Amino acid sequence: MKDEKNALITAEVLPYRAGFEADDRRAIERRLRDGTLRGVVSTSALELGIDIPSLRVGINLGVPATRKAYRQRLGRVGRRGPGVFVVIAPHNAFQMYGTSFRDYHDMSVEPSYLYLDNRFMQFAHARCLAVELESLGDPSTTPPRVFACLTRFRDVHKMARPGGNRPPEFDDVAKIGGDTPHHGYPLRNVGEASFQITMCRTSEKIGEVIHTQALRECYPGATYFHLLRAYKVAAWWTSGFNPSIRVTPTAPTRSTKPKITTWVNAALTPDGILENHITQGEHGFLAECQMQVTESVKGYYDGKNQFYDYRELQQKNPNMRPRSRDFRTSGIVLYINRDWFKGSTKKVFAARLREVFVREYSISTQDVHSADTNISLRNRGENWVRGKCIVVYDEIYGSLRLTEKLYLEFRRVLDRLQAEADCEKDENLKNAVAWVRDEVSKFDGGEEGDGAVAFLDDSQSTSLHQDYVRVFTPGSVVCRRQKGPMVVDVKIIEPIVDPEMFDGELLYLIEVPQKSGRIKQFVRASLIEPSADADAWSYAWWNPRTQMYEEPPEEEDDGGLNAPAD
Repeated sequence: MKDEKNALITAEVLPYRAGFEADDRRAIERRLRDGTLRGVVSTSALELGIDIPSLRVGINLGVPATRKAYRQRLGRVGRRGPGVFVVIAPHNAFQMYGTSFRDYHDMSVEPSYLYLDNRFMQFAHARCLAVELESLGDPSTTPPRVFACLTRFRDVHKMARPGGNRPPEFDDVAKIGGDTPHHGYPLRNVGEASFQITMCRTSEKIGEVIHTQALRECYPGATYFHLLRAYKVAAWWTSGFNPSIRVTPTAPTRSTKPKITTWVNAALTPDGILENHITQGEHGFLAECQMQVTESVKGYYDGKNQFYDYRELQQKNPNMRPRSRDFRTSGIVLYINRDWFKGSTKKVFAARLREVFVREYSISTQDVHSADTNISLRNRGENWVRGKCIVVYDEIYGSLRLTEKLYLEFRRVLDRLQAEADCEKDENLKNAVAWVRDEVSKFDGGEEGDGAVAFLDDSQSTSLHQDYVRVFTPGSVVCRRQKGPMVVDVKIIEPIVDPEMFDGELLYLIEVPQKSGRIKQFVRASLIEPSADADAWSYAWWNPRTQMYEEPPEEEDDGGLNAPAD
């Protein structure tokens, strides 16, 4: 750590990002102000709230994700004198957006969107409110009238008060706030657990990272760069009040890249589809619905592209094992039952659709993700893995419904994507967009008031691998919902699909603790949810016909060459 402190004093250029210790950030900012630091390499952390008159040159790698970000970054330089702001990007970068650099510079910034119904954010604010009311000696059990505009806030406030009976999905949020929620809750990602990054031998804290960043930057075995030093992630410690990630110094030439697998379970049921946002046709549908997303790091690649699988690594070192993040959110599902909507065509289309959407509507790229595989669609209690669909979903814990705009403006986003494909002269992308536009033009508004996908049933399903179901693995300790918000911890023995029980709905045989001992019973899968302890449970794909746990076969890649059928 002495080397790092020396670097903060002597280095001419330093990195800067969120997650640095407050003292380190202040030291970097102080040196920028007094002119002893020639520059910083920063994430968007220096985009707002920094007023350093001496900054003369700003260099941005790539086109900023939004015009808001462009204006903010531009405004960091030349505040009290001449300044230069340089954008380093391909020569046709702005042409790909259907504009020029001058037009981009002169255009007004994008509108902002506010969604107040995120239940996790409501819970955090309710915890703060409960502490304030208690400190004022206010005995009232209902929130002030000013909160009346917030849907469900009264119920959330009851759960957040001392002695409130909260469902397990709020456990992590409550733990983050602790006894001092005003200080404990961050402004962003309020439902996300944070990890302290500490040295293995000394337990000295060098930084902090939220869960979603940890999966991508601090997975077991990863090379983590902090200030001017490289560290290897040795272990995750998730037990106890303050979870931490332990690191040890390593060679700066060592580089790694994670292999992250994403599973999405989309609820295409009347209560899962949001505000009846569904439009469908003979060969597909577009819907906005609730989703449960699991992201898991399965291993990592080194600089030579050699893959290290945690299943093999943990046999020698139990700390080298998969790490996961499970959260509920919302997003859009596009399903097209056409032979061409698969493989690389679908993959490229999903990625570019997300890219255009976040840029057009001023959404941070890390707040919205997309997926084109491992998607399970649920209608009336059934689950299928489908090959001919994509999802674009909120990465925010509990959802801010950022992707609602994508559903409402889907055809407009397709038009923008078509214009970009024309500029790039990418024939595969042009064909894919044209085919999707043709299919979507045939969708109607669905049946008023029903809000369910009508044709998703066993007799008409054309699922690629409809036999596979995502289930909790045997031995997982999970939560079973009972009446109201009441929950109880149970252990999964095995999943079961019995045609004679509940019309073939997925069930679990579980072990339930009782005063007289543990008993076994069947329960609907819809009543089971993950517990707050992510180490206590895991997911797997299960084939009810073979009773085997196995990965579904990979979808065949058509190379983007097959034309749509008439």
